[in-house]
Amino acid sequence: MQKESKIGGTIPKTEAALDVESASSVAPKADIDIYSGYSNNNLTSLPSAYYTSFMQAISNDLDHQISTSYSPAIESLGGWDDHSATLANYNHALNLMFEQAATEGITVFQASGDSGPYAMGGLKEQHSFSTSPYQVIVGGTTLPYTQKIHHKTITVTKERALGDIDHPSEPVFGGFYEILKGIFHGSGGGFSALNPTPRYQQGIPGVNTFRAITLLNYRPQTHLYTINPHPKILTGTHTGRNLPDVSGNADKQTGYATYFSSDMSTGSDSKGKPILKKYWLIGGGTSYTSPQMAAANAIMNSGRTTSIGFWNSQIYKFAQQTDTPFNPLNDANNNNNLFYTGQPGTLYNQATGLGTINFDKLYQDFNNQDASQ
Repeated sequence: MQKESKIGGTIPKTEAALDVESASSVAPKADIDIYSGYSNNNLTSLPSAYYTSFMQAISNDLDHQISTSYSPAIESLGGWDDHSATLANYNHALNLMFEQAATEGITVFQASGDSGPYAMGGLKEQHSFSTSPYQVIVGGTTLPYTQKIHHKTITVTKERALGDIDHPSEPVFGGFYEILKGIFHGSGGGFSALNPTPRYQQGIPGVNTFRAITLLNYRPQTHLYTINPHPKILTGTHTGRNLPDVSGNADKQTGYATYFSSDMSTGSDSKGKPILKKYWLIGGGTSYTSPQMAAANAIMNSGRTTSIGFWNSQIYKFAQQTDTPFNPLNDANNNNNLFYTGQPGTLYNQATGLGTINFDKLYQDFNNQDASQ
């Protein structure tokens, strides 16, 4: 029975709940430890709470896998409470911490976000999650489906990168649709502005090259995105840590039923006792895929004498094998994360990374590699 850590934040508690439910649905016999950072409901102190929660979990060294679905504005200096330091300082601290986890044999999984490369708004690509090369960044896909949504029939014929401009994102808990704020639903991916291309990604077909489609326009006056009626195809090269590494189903249309209960009162019963808010939600996003990957890792670790440890230095080698455990989702058409698309004939793209995983093959590859060493 493997133990697994979940890093949660004080905002929102629902993130921690869906992490635990997602992980336990894949690995129901796993023991799960939750580390929740305290921010005093102060948004500017969330990055510090994120850092200290991870540091505690890594220092305790009790679990072979750690995942988080939540990450504050890591690539924005305004997101950190100590503005006297630089983003490079913060990034270096995070990398040292996650490198320590890799040294201890801990696999760290991080959700890639759910707004494509536009998580923070603006003309320049930015990412709200840690882009450390010592984490496994987990992106999202959508499975085939046909549904009538808002008087329009949507059909997805094969698994593709998550990138949806046809209907609103899922409702946020304030009761409004994110699309009304110019936020569209897509798998986080692209290039890190803080970390260079790691050695394990170098030379992989598709890494540091890209194909993209300009589906959205940014409106600086309102800081919102709108649908571009005349999208263009862009191709080129770029450098930096390429994101994500792998992907899994994250579309709410093919997503997950999750049950929440909270300490929020919806009123009182006949005896004056508070009625706590309890509800079901059909949800999606990389908040689900990250803990699922950690749970799958826990299952694979349960059959081993040593932990699998840091994935990335291993999986990019496996992706180049004839019998690869990855499906790269490299179609160029109708396969994008709101900007980056698949790249035909490659092993990697910035919409879904190496792609989806055949876990039977991946487990065999991890074991075979150990046997050869």
